[in-house]
Amino acid sequence: MHAKTNFRACLLVLAATIGWQSASIAGTARGEDQQHAFDFHFGTWKTQIKSRDVTPSGVGAWTRFTGTVIDQPLWNGKANLEKIEAAGPGGHFQGLTLFLYNPTSGQWSEQFAGSDEGTMQAPTYGEFRNGRGVFHGWTESGGKKVLERDIWSNITPNAYHYEIASSFDGGKTWVTNFVAQLTRLKKAPDYDTHHTPGTGPEHDFDFNMGRWSTRIQAVLHPLSAPGATSRLAGTHEVYRVWDDWANIGQLEVEGPDGHHVEDLALRLYDRKTRQWRVYLANSTSGTLAAPLAGGFKDGVGTFVGMDEVDGKTVLTRNVWSDITAKTCRQHWAISTDGGKTWVSTWTSTDSRGG
Repeated sequence: MHAKTNFRACLLVLAATIGWQSASIAGTARGEDQQHAFDFHFGTWKTQIKSRDVTPSGVGAWTRFTGTVIDQPLWNGKANLEKIEAAGPGGHFQGLTLFLYNPTSGQWSEQFAGSDEGTMQAPTYGEFRNGRGVFHGWTESGGKKVLERDIWSNITPNAYHYEIASSFDGGKTWVTNFVAQLTRLKKAPDYDTHHTPGTGPEHDFDFNMGRWSTRIQAVLHPLSAPGATSRLAGTHEVYRVWDDWANIGQLEVEGPDGHHVEDLALRLYDRKTRQWRVYLANSTSGTLAAPLAGGFKDGVGTFVGMDEVDGKTVLTRNVWSDITAKTCRQHWAISTDGGKTWVSTWTSTDSRGG
């Protein structure tokens, strides 16, 4: 607990699976069911927080907050999304944390974003052993990279403890900078999100909220076989995380061989740059890709980022168009020449309902 849809990943999953056939609680360890290590966290919680600044030159005074944490499962527990809102003498903040399970490593990643930036922070990685989760990663202090350690402990059905610490000496010593004690309010997460209609760029994706049926034409090998396509069908569900700066879309489709594909897109609005960032993930890889960035103009949304295809670094572009109350269209393409020419990789048409 820190203070769309992955179309490229979906292509990689489909390309890897066509023609191939495959032969719960926080105390789980690798080799058991680490995938369900965060099941204890689902629901609605009250949180008591204290936080302080920690730098190489010293530590600041503790500031206290009280708030609510809501955690909901994604992909049947292979991922989960946490919302946090708290207030105190230090002010008011909103945030979210995305947790992704990597089935290859057997580890989880934990990645936070706050409403003041609209950017995902660097992830921490770890797992649970003997009822205790320990995660490590990098953070910044005074412009320098420092180690971060997150610990989940004292876990019961109705309470848990969470803290973050920093190390300026490579992990020899640690200084705690964030402590939270949580008690359960109810088992179910509160899904409702307050919404205030508007017309600013922070409302660009309002049209997309809800459940859609989707039909897709995918090019699995755009560089070596750009003319070979596969047709897919499934559902695309999008909902608000926070009213004016965060939403998430989940795509589920059946591949040509019946393989089930689960993707998500976490979309965050940066109030300073007035741009959206789109972060993509797939349940098979359990990792969050570098974001695409962009926005809407004259009813068309254009987002550009970097990707890797067949060992080459390429530009990738996602365009939203033909938007009505009941339908919308997405087109994905890659470029190997800096955007002079584009090769189509994915076209989808969504219809309201499904």
